[in-house]
Amino acid sequence: MQRLAGLARFVPLRPYDYVGRKEACNICGASATLPVSGYDRRIKRLNTVVCSDCGLIRTDPMPTEAELADYYRHSYRLDYQLAGSGPPRRHLVRTRAEAVRRADLFAPVLAPGARVLDYGCGSGEFLAEGGRRQWTMVGVEPGEAYAGYARGLGLSVHSDLPQTEEPFDAITSNHVFEHLRDPLGTLRSLVALLKPEGVLYLAVPDMGPSPRPAFDRLHFAHVHGFLPETLDLLASSAGLCLDPRFPRQGTNAVYTRGSCDLRPDPTLAERVRAGFNPISPLAYILGGAWIGATYRRLKRDVADTLWR
Repeated sequence: MQRLAGLARFVPLRPYDYVGRKEACNICGASATLPVSGYDRRIKRLNTVVCSDCGLIRTDPMPTEAELADYYRHSYRLDYQLAGSGPPRRHLVRTRAEAVRRADLFAPVLAPGARVLDYGCGSGEFLAEGGRRQWTMVGVEPGEAYAGYARGLGLSVHSDLPQTEEPFDAITSNHVFEHLRDPLGTLRSLVALLKPEGVLYLAVPDMGPSPRPAFDRLHFAHVHGFLPETLDLLASSAGLCLDPRFPRQGTNAVYTRGSCDLRPDPTLAERVRAGFNPISPLAYILGGAWIGATYRRLKRDVADTLWR
């Protein structure tokens, strides 16, 4: 029954079951915004804006903590990737490959025994890979199904940030911060757990210019959207600077403690909005370009669901 209820979220134009509340920008505190889109990829009503002062993209109104918690507890995996009670096979293939790439990135600076925290560890592939490299791995994953899967592999997974007096040599977070209501508060909490010379890796979807329809790039699960400029501004606000030892790949970046004193770029918001294709859902549907993309997405999602 829960899965059937979740499938109702796929009905176009059906509103999401949330009220939310108006909130200021999480990074700069400004309230002025520019509109980005009134729909998301399900062709459901969802208002997305960009902060006029710094360029951070956000859902408006913002879901409350209780509303987001309810969504992630009951609907997220099914709604976002048609996944059920555990990670599908293709998810594991992708995340294992990403885990190796991430571990290779840190291998030159992390010795055996290094303490590493993965915030939003999902089903634990990076934890397992780090363990193979003799790092001491700790994960945080609030999603019960994926956390349970990772614990079943013998991995150390907490539902929230661990209470520890021993700081970490490295902290990573892969495609998590776009889901957070308070990315700045969370990042500051992570920095507090980092050694003075430690490194912190952030990776989020790059919401820079794209020919795809604006609504097709948005989803209820992603309450914030970043460009490299806003990710760096977020990091700077938490006391971090880019670490020059690591290559920068768009919105995948490694930071270390430091004072960068970055300021919001007042021209970024207009550039962000201009980088979103404003075509309406109706015009997109009538144009027929959606058929191939929808088929490929459904084929992928069904494969993720059925291929175990």
